[in-house]
Amino acid sequence: MDAVARHGLIKGYAEIGADYPPGAAALLLAARRLLPAAADLAVVKALLATAQLVSTLLFAAFCRRTGPSLCFVAAVALSASNLGYLDILFTAPLVVALFAALDKRPALSSTAFTLACLVKWQPLILLPFLLPLWIEQARKVSIGHVVLAAGPALAICGAIAWWFWPEIWLAFGEAFAHGIWGADALNLPWLLQVAIGLSPQVLEAPDHAIWALRLLFAAIYLPLVVRALSRRGAAEDALTYALAGFAAYFMLAPSVHENHLFTAMVLAFVLWAHDPSKAWPAIGIALFANLNLVVFYGLAGAPLFSPGPRFALLTGALSAVATGAFCYGLYRLIAGSPARDSPAGSAGGPSATAAGNR
Repeated sequence: MDAVARHGLIKGYAEIGADYPPGAAALLLAARRLLPAAADLAVVKALLATAQLVSTLLFAAFCRRTGPSLCFVAAVALSASNLGYLDILFTAPLVVALFAALDKRPALSSTAFTLACLVKWQPLILLPFLLPLWIEQARKVSIGHVVLAAGPALAICGAIAWWFWPEIWLAFGEAFAHGIWGADALNLPWLLQVAIGLSPQVLEAPDHAIWALRLLFAAIYLPLVVRALSRRGAAEDALTYALAGFAAYFMLAPSVHENHLFTAMVLAFVLWAHDPSKAWPAIGIALFANLNLVVFYGLAGAPLFSPGPRFALLTGALSAVATGAFCYGLYRLIAGSPARDSPAGSAGGPSATAAGNR
């Protein structure tokens, strides 16, 4: 924040060499300008609290149901208020993007999604599921509407590239350059690291292990994208597969951080708001996302456990349970969503049965 405050957004972003897109730096700079006399920590806390309030109010306005709205408030509180993660900064535009996609408003959805991706990269994992949906929704109005719907998002991307090139591309590459088993995420890479006897800490992984995990992720993720495409513009089905795709990233990909499940949690709550039968997946993901944070950083940033055999056993067991739950949920999703051209598939795929919701 200091570099951006001293040199301005464009030069400051180039100087810090972060692996984030520039949106987070822009928001921090705006908060600093609004609170010039406050300490850095107070500025960050004020920004996060404001983002949390706006996000929860927006979710409640779209949801219009008390239960999911109150659960959403509780689900995001630890990450934002207590531990100070920046994920809450992209939550408001992501909420708008997802609800707008369900409401068949591709221009608003794509624009809001672009703004969310300017804060952190993680929402981009949802793009292969959302992009065909936006095109199909706009195409049903008219071919020309596809261009109109894409216009604002493309304009934002063009402006960002003009001002922040090549730094934004370097930041994107840096975000994928980490060669570690897992960054405190309770997932398959963490389980493998513990199982082969390595210390339960963030450790470098061999190149062949990194590539094997990336190929495993791709082997699950890409078929989910293909299945989503077969739904032919069904928004709830596309978002359900997007949730599974993001879960595959969190559970299987290397170098994943403990807070990266936040995006999936927001998506799960949006699906719950749209379809009450999806309550348990949303609650389950929220509980596990917050448990992952607590195991490593407690309720206020102080670790509850020191690395050692007991911590390895605890984190390994939780990672095994999470991996098993992911596999079971993936099986239920695939088993409950027959091909679109089949008689059962024409009824709507995952959204047609509660068994396919997870």
